[in-house]
Amino acid sequence: MLSESTLETVDSLKCRVLPAPHGALSAMSLGRGVGTSHVLAMLVTVALVVFSCASATNADTTLETRSLGLTSMGAAACAETSTFCEQTVLPALAEDPKLTAFLADARAAAKKQGDGGKYTDVADAYRAIVATATLRFPELLALGCCLAAGECLEDVLAAAGDVGDISSTGHDAARDASNEAAAEALMLAADSNSAATKMPAAALLGANAFACRPPGDQTRCGTTLVELYRSAGTAGFEIGAMRAGEALLARFAGEFIDEQSELSCPQVGDDENQKYNKPAGDGADAATARALFKGLLVGYFDKRAAVRLKELAAVEGRWLTSQDVSGGKGDVAYLLADVLVDGAARFIFVLFIFGIAFRFRNSRIGLWTRSVLWRYSGCSKIARTVRIVQEAFGVVPHRRVNGGRAAARLDKRQSAKKLSKQIAKQLLEDEKKRE
Repeated sequence: MLSESTLETVDSLKCRVLPAPHGALSAMSLGRGVGTSHVLAMLVTVALVVFSCASATNADTTLETRSLGLTSMGAAACAETSTFCEQTVLPALAEDPKLTAFLADARAAAKKQGDGGKYTDVADAYRAIVATATLRFPELLALGCCLAAGECLEDVLAAAGDVGDISSTGHDAARDASNEAAAEALMLAADSNSAATKMPAAALLGANAFACRPPGDQTRCGTTLVELYRSAGTAGFEIGAMRAGEALLARFAGEFIDEQSELSCPQVGDDENQKYNKPAGDGADAATARALFKGLLVGYFDKRAAVRLKELAAVEGRWLTSQDVSGGKGDVAYLLADVLVDGAARFIFVLFIFGIAFRFRNSRIGLWTRSVLWRYSGCSKIARTVRIVQEAFGVVPHRRVNGGRAAARLDKRQSAKKLSKQIAKQLLEDEKKRE
């Protein structure tokens, strides 16, 4: 899929390296002629430890202070991007000599530009190649996957180790810088005109790469991520539509989601880093998220979409009952309308149920339903208790059940007396007729 016989080998990569955000590490001078003094040796050792810790913590402090939002989505996107590149893209690259040569030239140029500097210099060199070189779809895809899970990622991690930044913080920061460069390349690949025809999965790959590490000051709650995932959903990937809806839901919920949660979005403030985000409570976000979730009710993510719809309805209710910024009170008109509509809907539903039950009350199903409900609902026990109390106080006559032989003889005498009266009446009528 990735191989193209028409691709030409990139002879030279004339690119300018973007200005590095951090200056190159200066060589550490320990001084000569320290001597054998134990005091001086101890001081030098302490200085080495302090300098190493400073190098590790100074790697990229912005990651710890700035929230990218939707942490769980970002972790899943990173894993999916790495897996897809390792299992699909990179094996195909090994079979294409032109793309292999292109990656070799790109790695050599990036190493040359970032030689002797920090890992950020190497990552910025790769970003400069993506930004300045005229790359086609296969080359963007190859370079992006190389930075996400290939040898280009190893170059960035190796640069972090060369300057002594081998701690877990420095390793994570170097991987983050490589993922950011990969996101820029794979985003351009997803926006390419050739992506839809040659590799539709590039739309989802670009969206996942962006969600893994949004470039620059962007976050996972911005408009760019939503558009990328919606494009992936349009290309036939339901997970793209699901994640776009979840990002809109998190952005719409705002303060109602715990900031420590892995599903929250950073709150919009006066910081310029938040310029890509919209404020919480936007009705357009809620409407778009609802449309995306409803479209997934007939697909693989039907249960997950149903849960998200319930959460969206709950958040909308919270926004209606919350205090607004203008008057400090809830919107009474909306609350009354909600109560009236809900009450009217329930009243109509109850009337409908009673109408159906009354219409079919004497049918076979109706009689059976009535008998079952009468027996198992407890109404029969209540009616029997009320009857017993009424009989005890003489309100109603006693019902004789199994009265014995005396009761049977009484019934026979009453029946015989009634029958004799009927016979006598009939005889009198016959005599009158004969006269």
